[in-house]
Amino acid sequence: MPSVVILCTGNSCRSILAEALWREETGGRWRCESAGTQPIGAPHPAALAVLEEDGISIESLRSQSIDEFSGETFDLAVTVCDSARQQCPVFPSATRTLHWPFPDPAEHLDGTVLDQQQLEVFRVARDSIRVRIQHHLRVLDLLERMELIIEQLPGDLHPQRRQAYRDLARRSVITLDEGAHWESLPQIIAEEMGTFGWDWNGIYLLCGQIPRRRLELGPAAGPPVCSPIEEEAQGHSGLCFDAVQQGSILVAADVSRWPGYISCDGESGLATVAGMARPIIDASGEVVAVWDVDCSQPICASDALVMDALIEGLSLAGPPERYR
Repeated sequence: MPSVVILCTGNSCRSILAEALWREETGGRWRCESAGTQPIGAPHPAALAVLEEDGISIESLRSQSIDEFSGETFDLAVTVCDSARQQCPVFPSATRTLHWPFPDPAEHLDGTVLDQQQLEVFRVARDSIRVRIQHHLRVLDLLERMELIIEQLPGDLHPQRRQAYRDLARRSVITLDEGAHWESLPQIIAEEMGTFGWDWNGIYLLCGQIPRRRLELGPAAGPPVCSPIEEEAQGHSGLCFDAVQQGSILVAADVSRWPGYISCDGESGLATVAGMARPIIDASGEVVAVWDVDCSQPICASDALVMDALIEGLSLAGPPERYR
């Protein structure tokens, strides 16, 4: 069973909310604990009240010291203190540590009076923490799906390539989980897949309206390439726009033969042989961008399968506002 310990200073508000919400969201599939460096001694009444009104059990919740878990190892330690105002605890015996800063809902309230104003502040904290936990769990689901996809790839796939897929998936998903934007993705791809001739990759942002849409280059790794790319009113506009229009990943084994292809090799110094483009689609089904790669070596079927699943998963796991 995976385990998490949520840490703050007093272990009465944010970490208590997070412990209860994490247990609720995972349906008992996680061991969930919380603790503080200076525990107050009891959960805040408003924290318990907003959990109860949401139908969440508060039976096992108590304010306890981080010392109670001395010598124990957790898969994950999450600090929820406001790092700008508070000293965050450190839990050394955790496989992985995350920091999610949340304002203290009790900081400016009269602790002796449980009124609607106080409850509303705690409701905001409860809902914000729930959203962050749900996002993290979606990210973990994505990593698990990627590991399964990579494991099921053909047995004759070169071990180095399979390992590169694993490292790419793990780093991409963890970066997203830690709140990074898609800006980091091209560099991760370049570092993990550069050995296989992935000489340039980047994200083009879809701008404008039909029939005068254009693709403007966003984050990328590699030498400068053509931007913007204009959509032709008739005919083909190249690999990236064809992927946008079809809403699916496309692979060009020979980019020079792709209708509408515009080569930037003379300006960039690339020696592109093959290309691949995958639209980034938001939760409403709208294409908001397209990821593109230029390769000096052939693209194999496993490349397309892995990148299709990874881009799809990243699109669902994070808010599309990040990518516009």
